[in-house]
Amino acid sequence: MRKRAIVSLALASMLFGVSSFGANKMNQVVGTTNSKNAINKEVSFQNKKFKLASKDIQNGLNDTLKAIDALQKNRIKDAKKYLMEASKLFDKALKDDPTLKLVPIENDIIAFRYGGDPKSIEIATNLAKKALEDHQVQFARDILLPLKDEIDISTHYLPMDMYPQSTKMAAKLLERGKTKEALQTLILGLSTIVGDEVVIPIPLLAAQDLVIAASKIDKNKKKEALALLGQAKVELKKALLLGYTSKHSDEYKNLTKLINGVEKEIKGKNRVEKLYEELLSKFKKLLGETRKDKKSLSADNSTHKSYQSAVKKENKDMLNLKK
Repeated sequence: MRKRAIVSLALASMLFGVSSFGANKMNQVVGTTNSKNAINKEVSFQNKKFKLASKDIQNGLNDTLKAIDALQKNRIKDAKKYLMEASKLFDKALKDDPTLKLVPIENDIIAFRYGGDPKSIEIATNLAKKALEDHQVQFARDILLPLKDEIDISTHYLPMDMYPQSTKMAAKLLERGKTKEALQTLILGLSTIVGDEVVIPIPLLAAQDLVIAASKIDKNKKKEALALLGQAKVELKKALLLGYTSKHSDEYKNLTKLINGVEKEIKGKNRVEKLYEELLSKFKKLLGETRKDKKSLSADNSTHKSYQSAVKKENKDMLNLKK
């Protein structure tokens, strides 16, 4: 479902001018600006980590999009030129690195911030449950929709072991005067673009920042440190109530236990250096695991199978034509 949407967006954008892939899209923040520092740090980290495909691949992809645009406007000569340029660029990229397969062409980062507290989440979810019991589905959806406190990182990839073939095949079809089939081939090639998404809970980032801040406070300022740790536990509870802990529930519970241990030590002899180190190490580990929890944006691999079948059929037709 999502995979088809990529193609639709690419084609729809051409109605207003040729789309350009190969971009790190503008980061968006939806909701309140609480925990802004934690969000900005994560966005900066993700931007530095993302490595875009080479200029040759980006330009080659954009040339195929221009070819689609040209074919839709019946500018056959222009389409041939764009496809020839795209093939040259893809061939160069594959010559430089024959092992290329999935290469990143786009990265979107959107932050959804929920400013409420755990109590407001409980009220909202209970209200939604009651609405569902009364079959008020639309009302329940409106209640639940704002309950997002996360950074979504969506990355799309171009399959270099498949996509360049659609470019060459389309060029061959144009040479044979098959304009409609060439356009269909290019659109089918676009549908092989795949993606994945990582969801990072903002309460986890916020809790980590609060613990870091508490660890830097002078030992004599116990109240300030305890207040920050208390707020960190609130953030972790928000993550639990918003459903972000299902895959790592034990790790979240351990974090809360460790914070309780730090609080107890602060109230006592206040020898918390090692406890803070252990706590922050656990945060780092959990965040590392969360960043690896990718879910596919592709419904299935049926499009890839149909594309491969089309390539085999076209190659067979070309051989028969030469005979």
